[in-house]
Amino acid sequence: MDCLKCTTASCQTDRRDCTGNRETVLDLYRADGNPDLYEQADRLVSEGRAGTLSRAEEILHFCRDRGIGTVSLAYCYALDREAAAFAAYLREGGVRVSSYRCTINGIAENEVHEALGNGVNCNPVGQALAVNEDDSELVVEFGLCLGHDILFHQYITKPFTVFAVKDRVHAHNPLAFLQARQGNGEPVEPDKQDDQ
Repeated sequence: MDCLKCTTASCQTDRRDCTGNRETVLDLYRADGNPDLYEQADRLVSEGRAGTLSRAEEILHFCRDRGIGTVSLAYCYALDREAAAFAAYLREGGVRVSSYRCTINGIAENEVHEALGNGVNCNPVGQALAVNEDDSELVVEFGLCLGHDILFHQYITKPFTVFAVKDRVHAHNPLAFLQARQGNGEPVEPDKQDDQ
């Protein structure tokens, strides 16, 4: 399947099912809590709100809508300052925040793989295990490196969302690469973006 090659988008325009999984998917949506979660996520973009909230504001609004009072922040040490600012923003909004730096447990790279150095580096498995043990209701991932984020996702057992991905070249905005390739190098204006 390659949806990018589709010229009709009939799934959206005519409710066409190209996979044969429609009823299975609907059964999963009908499972405990999923309809409310879906509806609350929709509220962040419905009724003309798309493009009016930043990602940080969306996370805070989502927490309020869901009655989430505790968030775990799994962050990269290279973004200590930004993670602290984000945690402060959530706390100002009434959310209790616990935070887990990627160097948790003090594990040297060569303890994980013998070909690596002796310095303490990222430990996404340790981050995930620590987060799993706390009482947070939502995990916010903040700037984990590619590959480390994959390991984090493999071991996290709680609902999570991503605030920022690591992109050192583009100030952690990977879309800037694509916008530059499209020729203008300018960010797409919010009112010109499709609702995503």
